[in-house]
Amino acid sequence: MTETNQELTQQFYTRFQAGTSELLGQLDSLRNGSASFQAIDSVAAEVARIRKDLTDAIAFLPGYDQRQCDNKLKDIEAQVEALRSATAPKSKFAFKRKAKPAASPAPVISSPSESIAASTPQSASHQTVNGSSSASHTSGLRLSGHSHSYLTVSSLSTPWSAASDLTISDLDHCVVNLIPSPANPDVPADLTFTALHVRNITNSVLVLPIITGSALLHDMKNCVIALGSRQFRMHTSSGVDVYISIASNPIIEHCSAIRFADYPSSLRPTSLSATQDIKSNYLAVQDFTHIRATPSPNWSALSPEHQIADDAWPLSTGSATDMLHALLPTQGS
Repeated sequence: MTETNQELTQQFYTRFQAGTSELLGQLDSLRNGSASFQAIDSVAAEVARIRKDLTDAIAFLPGYDQRQCDNKLKDIEAQVEALRSATAPKSKFAFKRKAKPAASPAPVISSPSESIAASTPQSASHQTVNGSSSASHTSGLRLSGHSHSYLTVSSLSTPWSAASDLTISDLDHCVVNLIPSPANPDVPADLTFTALHVRNITNSVLVLPIITGSALLHDMKNCVIALGSRQFRMHTSSGVDVYISIASNPIIEHCSAIRFADYPSSLRPTSLSATQDIKSNYLAVQDFTHIRATPSPNWSALSPEHQIADDAWPLSTGSATDMLHALLPTQGS
């Protein structure tokens, strides 16, 4: 194997191991929490992306390694399908209404197998989409479709359980505060977000607690986000300041102008604030679109002088416009 192939193989293994580890973590979170169809579809899409990456790597991967990676992906794909089956609503069996016999000398009688086939799950699925059962497709907590607003725990979709996945999408010029603070005086003590899905957020500040599972973010622009998570992956985003507590390596892909800093101690729960030896790999960033020996130009450390001061985080209700003017990356830096 040539030196070039060795480098390609090592780069592939780095991506493959990080990607599959993240997927297994997400699956664990979904099994232990409230698995929504949207979250499962997101995992399935990531599996398909890694599968394509494996297919592209066949040209230089040894045969044994190809089989090992393929078997690992097949196991993950089986777990995704098992979770999808467990989450899918039970379709109701319905007898087919007996059709009137055609006007012919001999009546046409449907066989039992034909009658059963006519009661297809496809018709039941249309009823699920158009009927009340569609709520199962949006299980978990959601915060979506707001602009120029200050949003708190009370803004989340209801009803909800103490431990749920959280989806935040389609926000513009918003401040989101979901941690115990003056703006959230009645937040349940056992409120836990098991996984985070973020998509299409612009000109906004998101102040989030420690997520027990993974965080998957897409299409953020000119934002600030503070969170803790077990895994972190950001796609197609630009101009975002990320304050994060994480034990694994943060991953970015197709991103630019992303700046990383440690999760502020002032945002941690009181029980954790006194713990000074919390290890965070917030600067161990992997850029999957820059697999080279040189530093990635797409991210950097957020310098202390440009970080938000502990007492400046928007933890009390107020004017979202004023808060964003002071905190967004394009202001004052």
